[in-house]
Amino acid sequence: MLQVNRISKSFGPHIVLREVTFNLNDGDHVGLVGANGSGKSTLMKILAGTDKADSGSIVVSSGQWIGYLPQDPKASYGSTIRELLISNQPCFTGHGTNDFSLKDEVEAKRILSALGLSYLGLDTPVEQLSGGESTRAQLAGLLLHQPEILLLDEPTNHLDIHALEWLEDFINSYRGTVLLISHDRLFLDRTISAVYELDEDKAGIRKIPGNYSNYAALLAQEKQKAYETWKDQEAEIRRLKADWINTAEQARFSERSTKDSKMRRYAKKVAKKGLAKKKRLERYLESPERIEKPMDKWRININFADTGHQSQQLLIAEQLSFGYGSKPLLDELDLHIAAGDRVALVGENGCGKSTLLKVLLDKLKPDQGTYRWGNSVVLGYMPQKQEILDLDLTPIEQIQRVKGMNLTEVYHFLHYFLLDEHHTNLPCSALSFGQRARLLLARLVAQGANFLVLDEPVNHLDIPSREQFEKALDAFNGGILLVAHDRAFIARTCNRLWELKDAAIRDSVPPQEWSQSDV
Repeated sequence: MLQVNRISKSFGPHIVLREVTFNLNDGDHVGLVGANGSGKSTLMKILAGTDKADSGSIVVSSGQWIGYLPQDPKASYGSTIRELLISNQPCFTGHGTNDFSLKDEVEAKRILSALGLSYLGLDTPVEQLSGGESTRAQLAGLLLHQPEILLLDEPTNHLDIHALEWLEDFINSYRGTVLLISHDRLFLDRTISAVYELDEDKAGIRKIPGNYSNYAALLAQEKQKAYETWKDQEAEIRRLKADWINTAEQARFSERSTKDSKMRRYAKKVAKKGLAKKKRLERYLESPERIEKPMDKWRININFADTGHQSQQLLIAEQLSFGYGSKPLLDELDLHIAAGDRVALVGENGCGKSTLLKVLLDKLKPDQGTYRWGNSVVLGYMPQKQEILDLDLTPIEQIQRVKGMNLTEVYHFLHYFLLDEHHTNLPCSALSFGQRARLLLARLVAQGANFLVLDEPVNHLDIPSREQFEKALDAFNGGILLVAHDRAFIARTCNRLWELKDAAIRDSVPPQEWSQSDV
């Protein structure tokens, strides 16, 4: 059992966590949700012991230990994958040993294979791993040792769909306690039985039984109820105001229309009554029970411009091939995208999805074959690793590079992507991954593209931002080619599926053939 008692944490004047109290019982599988900046990752770090709370306490049952996967882990716990698996995580407290039996080795290889790392041997140097490979290797270490309490911060960011589904099955059969942060709605629906919600504007934490869909439905009901309460309140304000004004007007008219002392005294009484009604209205307006209009305060605002005239044939590729050395990643591909197509490119990690996008964007030269875009196509590209952002430039400078705007216009524009004046004047190197993702979206909107090439566009975006992105793409009348592992996002934005496997593409693949999720 894990008991959390009145945890609070601040960074300077900014309060991140306030009086957070909750329990995790043995075997609980819980999702931790909240907007970016609500303190989810900070709370995870405190629970794992890699950060300290300003106040409060954490109690873990005797004999239990915590395994922790950070959102952006640094693989510094051994020189090889074998040593990484043995040492596990920073919160490893000596409950295990340095032994790595034959049984451990077999199980480690099985887990690494399930997570898409079958091509890496246990003696592979850690320094050779990419960021995604390092994350998956450290996740493998946790799943191998199976701590009693498992803390996972965005474990799905670097997993392909098949690895995602394997992890879902693993967690569902896991007997220990799991607390996880994820922006993959389907993953949450399939792995948790309760939600803990953090709200940056409220103290404490709220527990909602059920999966994420149940939580989302409850939020929608609460929002609708709050909106109806606000409408009733506004109607009552209008009624009180009209009553006061009518009474005051009646008093003034009566006093002006007669010189009879009795009638004038009556008019003054009516005036006093009107004054009392005015004070009643003022008290109502100042009442602490009065609510403000419900707003989606932390949703980004994305509005792609009308794309105008488009070619009927957006992309044609013939006999397209590319490989590194003797290994072909793409082998004589014939591809076609017409107006109205929204294509999701799926496949296992390492199969060449990002490579294909780079070939089509002229960032890599094909070994053979040709491709051509329609005459009116204006490409907009959002790379997975955010490498098109110059980390030395500010967000203001990034936007002004793609569209002529004055300073006031840029401030106003970036505000819609939740980048305030402070962040817009920082170099991009000082921004979080989530802030950079929102900046890349802003950049796409600013450049007025009519065909979007998106490589994992929703990584680092919270769920409300993903949903807002989905709505924007739904209203976008241009073409789309995207690589994504968020199955709900794919289902809501695409009408065609390409599966890249063994250097070939299967077109118009039925969802059930590549994913048991039936997106």
